[in-house]
Amino acid sequence: MGLRSSRGAALVIVLFIVALAAILAVEMSANLMVQVQKSTNLQGHQQAKWYAYGAEELAIKALIKSKRDDPDKTTLDQIWAQQGDIPYPVDNGTLSGKITDLQACLNLNAIAVEPDLNSASKTNPAHKALFALLENIEDLPAQESEETMADSVFDWLDENSITYRSGAEEGEYLSRQFPYMTANSLFASTSELRLVKGFNPLVMEKVLPYVCVIPGSTLLSINVNTLAAEQALILSTLIDELSVSGAEAVIAARPDAGFESKAAFFEQVQQQGGQNVKAVEKLFSINSEYFKLQTQANFVDLRFSMTTLLHAKDGDVTILARKFGGVQ
Repeated sequence: MGLRSSRGAALVIVLFIVALAAILAVEMSANLMVQVQKSTNLQGHQQAKWYAYGAEELAIKALIKSKRDDPDKTTLDQIWAQQGDIPYPVDNGTLSGKITDLQACLNLNAIAVEPDLNSASKTNPAHKALFALLENIEDLPAQESEETMADSVFDWLDENSITYRSGAEEGEYLSRQFPYMTANSLFASTSELRLVKGFNPLVMEKVLPYVCVIPGSTLLSINVNTLAAEQALILSTLIDELSVSGAEAVIAARPDAGFESKAAFFEQVQQQGGQNVKAVEKLFSINSEYFKLQTQANFVDLRFSMTTLLHAKDGDVTILARKFGGVQ
């Protein structure tokens, strides 16, 4: 009986060891599969990233060629603006990209320029334009007045902590449930606008088609050759007595190759009722230096998105900033 008992105990121990070994083997196999999948995903992500970098290089070459072919004018019929709806096929994936002109929108950083206290409005053109945009955007779901929102943007950008007119400074934001301070410096991205008083997500959705950010620059120079018809409101906010319909007519009258000069543009503006064009002549251009590239690379089942801000000047293109994922 003792011998049988010993054999039974030994058998149980052996079965326990075999079961434990099987469990360890399954666990190790599962961990190995996870590691292999992680490695595969990482390699796929890196490949998609390099595809995006390739699109960036192509965009730079397109801008350089456009500037070389026509250094005095930037238009929508140049190679940089020629983009198809069908993604370009690459090994095991696709690649697509879109270049937009950062001078075909209102540069929010231009609002940081100190207001002209000698002017009737005691504000700068960009500040005035933002206020007018907010006033004229249809069905703007704002919880603050348009003046408060425009002034709050100026307060966010200026270097002091003194509230400008009906704006908002640090005291406003520090009193919130999740407090934060004002930047007191230029925007790096339009996404920062969400932090400014009054710019809730619904307002942002309405405003973003008209505004942009040029990092480190307070430039306000609207390229009339690259404005889309949907952005006609920008023209009407900057030019006295020019209605939105008049601004749309100006853009519709633009030749396919763009206006040859600012004089040709202002001639159309005056025909549509625009006044005091000399006062705003410096706010417009037929050429551009700043561009935004939005790239999406798909490799197998992975997707990689990148936004690149570019500065094209003197025959060269410089990368100002990159953002991975989402939009900017």
